[in-house]
Amino acid sequence: MEANSSKETIITVAGKETTTAAPTPCRWNPTKEQIDMLENLYKQGVRTPTADQIQEITTKLQTFGHIEGKNVFYWFQNHKARQRQKQKQDHLSYFHQYYLHHNHHHHHHPVVPPGIYPVPHHPNGSFIVSFF
Repeated sequence: MEANSSKETIITVAGKETTTAAPTPCRWNPTKEQIDMLENLYKQGVRTPTADQIQEITTKLQTFGHIEGKNVFYWFQNHKARQRQKQKQDHLSYFHQYYLHHNHHHHHHPVVPPGIYPVPHHPNGSFIVSFF
């Protein structure tokens, strides 16, 4: 019993040691199934899973390949950030199209569609918006 558990420890440590040769030792390469499942959870409204949910998701995803709880945690963090960035891009490109479309004849005052363009606030309370 005792010899067996110490042998297991050595195997785990040795297994971990061998990966240090790679430049990124712990890089997780998700399988398509893992990504699909994570994206489905996201679509269902999972944004910040609890520790228990992470554990549960990780266990399910392990059937498709290597994955750790922190991979699940970071995936949701990153996915949320990317979605936000994508929305920001979409928002800006919409404004850009609108702006270009409505301003090919030179106005002194640009046409800003109401309610879609937040004015950037400067830390000191003033704001600077430059239009050309």
